[in-house]
Amino acid sequence: MKRFIFFIIICQMAFSVFAQNNHPVSWKFSSEKIAPLTYQIKLHATVQEPYHIYPQGAAGGMGMPTEFLFDQDDNVEFVGEMKEKGEEQKGEESLAYYSKGVTFTQTIKLKSEKKTALTFTVKYMACTNQMCLPPSKKKFALELNDQARETTAEGTMNSSNSQNEAITSFIYQDFAMADMDGKTVSSKDITSKCKYTFIDFWASWCTPCRKQGRELIPMYNKYKSKGFDVIAVSLDTDAKAWKKATEADGYTWTNLSDLKGFESPMSKKYNIIAIPRNLLIDQKGNIVAMDLHGEELEAKLAELFKI
Repeated sequence: MKRFIFFIIICQMAFSVFAQNNHPVSWKFSSEKIAPLTYQIKLHATVQEPYHIYPQGAAGGMGMPTEFLFDQDDNVEFVGEMKEKGEEQKGEESLAYYSKGVTFTQTIKLKSEKKTALTFTVKYMACTNQMCLPPSKKKFALELNDQARETTAEGTMNSSNSQNEAITSFIYQDFAMADMDGKTVSSKDITSKCKYTFIDFWASWCTPCRKQGRELIPMYNKYKSKGFDVIAVSLDTDAKAWKKATEADGYTWTNLSDLKGFESPMSKKYNIIAIPRNLLIDQKGNIVAMDLHGEELEAKLAELFKI
């Protein structure tokens, strides 16, 4: 047990330090005058392995699309759509995500010679095949002039975690949260009736979460009659996206969310700075295991239910 608790603390410290100092995505912005009053803007993201970010049009709710929100400026006119090309991309092929880097290109035309600074916000999300970091949002400004100009910036996460916050005693406590019908559900009503309850923190835009959620379905069906249940806590902020993903993937267990994402009190209580995360608790509320998925979870359940 001591080794298990020590392992949890070390993992949480590693996640926290990473979140503060080593976000895996950095940005470089440049502007180049290509014609009178016309500029080509390049927004380049460099992505560290094993992470990736998603295209602007990530479809099907799998992965949060990279998005650029430009502030209104009466002197700026956008010419055409923003284009993108990944470092690993060949020709016109489309990619599900960019795992090395990607350049987004936009042409703009000024209406006058007035000195202009292009201000914009970048929204994106970095994931691996196993987990996703919180969505990132950062505002930048790029001055436009007759010379090529370049600005470099490190990506940042919307997270205020500290090492002290990371070293916590992971004691499960019952909670109450709304289901998809808006009805408040007490977790104790479920956990007190089950031998073991799997509490899964996920979100509709988290591809690894949904993959692991679908893998959980046969285990849920197999062990439910033996005293196993699942409570899924979504870190979505969009109710429609949450409900759509739940229905699409066929999650028939209890689904709860306060729609506050990583700002949820539950997220902060368990220092959740990446998802999926999960807790496996017994009937008394003791944490039996954390962050088990796939074959590891299957083996643990077989051990607990002596199958």
